[in-house]
Amino acid sequence: MNENEKIIPSDGDVAPVNPKNEEDMAKINYIMYPLGTVGRDFLYNLFNSFLLTYILFTKTLTEAQFASVSIIIIVARIFDAFNDPVMGGIVENTRTRFGKFKPWMLIGAVLTAGVVIATFSTSLQGWSFIAFLAVMYFLFSITFTMNDISYWGMLPSLSRNEHTRNKLTSFAQIFAAAGGGIAGIAIPVFTAGSLTIGGSSVKAYSIIAVVAAVFMVGFQLFTVFGVKEKPLPADLAKAPPLKLKDMFKVLFKNDQLMWCALIMLIFNVATNVVGGGLSMSYIYFEFGYNGILITAFGVFYAITSTAFTLFYPWMAKRLGRDKLITITSLCTIVGYTVMMIAGLVLPHDPWLLKFGVMAFCYGVVGFGQGFYMIMVISIANTVEYNEWKTGKRDEGLIFSLRPFTAKMGSAIMQFIVMLVYLAVGVTAFTNGISDLENAASRGEITDAVKTEGIKQILEGVPEGKKMALLICMCVIPAVGLLVAWTLYRKKCFLNEARHAEIVRLIAERREAESVAETESVAEAAE
Repeated sequence: MNENEKIIPSDGDVAPVNPKNEEDMAKINYIMYPLGTVGRDFLYNLFNSFLLTYILFTKTLTEAQFASVSIIIIVARIFDAFNDPVMGGIVENTRTRFGKFKPWMLIGAVLTAGVVIATFSTSLQGWSFIAFLAVMYFLFSITFTMNDISYWGMLPSLSRNEHTRNKLTSFAQIFAAAGGGIAGIAIPVFTAGSLTIGGSSVKAYSIIAVVAAVFMVGFQLFTVFGVKEKPLPADLAKAPPLKLKDMFKVLFKNDQLMWCALIMLIFNVATNVVGGGLSMSYIYFEFGYNGILITAFGVFYAITSTAFTLFYPWMAKRLGRDKLITITSLCTIVGYTVMMIAGLVLPHDPWLLKFGVMAFCYGVVGFGQGFYMIMVISIANTVEYNEWKTGKRDEGLIFSLRPFTAKMGSAIMQFIVMLVYLAVGVTAFTNGISDLENAASRGEITDAVKTEGIKQILEGVPEGKKMALLICMCVIPAVGLLVAWTLYRKKCFLNEARHAEIVRLIAERREAESVAETESVAEAAE
């Protein structure tokens, strides 16, 4: 009998472990834990999704300088990714009366807020800006990791019950989507077009950075002071700290964790090229330099992704994760395929028809984002799998693989976007827009002059370059999701039934150990 067969339940009716106790403790956590991520995701969306746009449209860059920016981001994100397991180990070894997660959450939130304000407020240009960016980006990699690892590492520690964990994860994803969604809607609107704050992208981004910093710290306080945790077990409090080599042994021995991490890595690379800059550049070049278009393009996406998150516990209970992940994969693949066809076939005039069809297709893709949520829960469930195999949970260490895959995926994505931008020659057009934005921020030209100048620049973008951006932003995610879905079907076996059986086996083992300890004490007393 192989390892997989050992954990298949003999019957399909497996009772949850202490469901009443789990639900009682979870009531306050259903609110306070998810609230913490609203500000986090607003700030992260600003830094991760809009930093490159901020640089392209507020800094004048040579191709060598743009390549340097991309290299800095790539190297910093790779460093950040490998720093995650180390931070996960630090969290695991933290012993305070406030727990092992909350201290790092608060420290990371405050420091990250300062880094973001500094990054989006500098007036430096050229190579001096490149040097400044390198320092700030590496600082962000360290400070945000402090917060990110501790925040998501707390999730599996709040409940062992599958239904409770699904609800917590669903609520957290809803609030995360709200934070990221608000950023995705507001930032384009107020940084490009007639509603630009302060009349230029330069001023707008500096103000939005301050707002993001306040959101980050403010919302994290809900989690730090509001979440109720179980007391740290006495045996864990006395356990010696994990050594670095032992941390990596824990990770590599958990085969389900490794496959989940690889799948999430592929997913992050594939889907983030769209939000990482390709879609924004395509829309600006094809339909006009107006942030309202970016917001309108993402409306259906936001609605469908939020709907999936909201109804996930209900769908998971009736369909199961295996069927749901098939549905979400197909939504992503079909959505991007039809979007590409529409962009290539439909005429530019009337532009609203073409834009509307592509936006609707992006809404279909939004439902497919449920793939990510399912994989987050799959990683959370490997905590019990790890406990069943080794006797230790190691939540912080195991959950460090989630941001690891996000950041490593972001690095690879950035490399792909850089290659596409250099091949298309994007900076030849964005530099002109950047010059106009900076001139407007200094009061040298009026808003009308700026707008007319940008319009003339965009009219000079060749159709072939716009077509290349469109194909890349559709083909890359569709192919990536096909690969990720195939790996999940072939390698991941830790579904609801098997996870429930593992939880039952752990409970039985603990009960047997407790009985044995009691008998040993009794014998010693005699």
